[in-house]
Amino acid sequence: MIDKIRELLFRIFKKDSFIGKMIDKFFTKEIISYIFFGVLTTAVNLFTFFVFKKLFISIGWDGVLNTLLTSAGWEKALEFLSDGSDYLDANTIAWVAGVLFAFFTNKLFVFESKSWRPAVAGKEFASFVGARIFSFVVESVMMFLMVTVLSWSELVSKIIVGVVVIVMNYVFSKLFIFKNKKAE
Repeated sequence: MIDKIRELLFRIFKKDSFIGKMIDKFFTKEIISYIFFGVLTTAVNLFTFFVFKKLFISIGWDGVLNTLLTSAGWEKALEFLSDGSDYLDANTIAWVAGVLFAFFTNKLFVFESKSWRPAVAGKEFASFVGARIFSFVVESVMMFLMVTVLSWSELVSKIIVGVVVIVMNYVFSKLFIFKNKKAE
């Protein structure tokens, strides 16, 4: 399907024109499928985030960070977290759900890495999770800054952070994780 659309676009725009070169570079099966599954991963992440956020509110959960700061005697630091840190806990659970969903969809459909040998799939999974841990730290820091420090909406913050994370994760996946596509 993507090939048919590319052919149609190249009838409209010459392949050697600026727009044709952009189409050739960015309108590939890999990038389109990454965007598609990235949107689905974001949906899984957002859905999980808001389900757990509502659950935590309904049970009166203030959050792990609040609990740790209180038990350490750092009540002064809690002034930043007047509404609790439950959104950070919900974000952590959403991250786990998103990473699991993204690993399988990226492996199977985006980068088409065929090997399920434990040595290959295990290395891919470890690399994938390692890269995602880095992006999770970036995501959590950005969420904290946007929601707690800047008082932005959680939804707006999640969407902005999601775009940054999708781009970062594509680069990591493409360059470092799913390099070997053939089944071994």
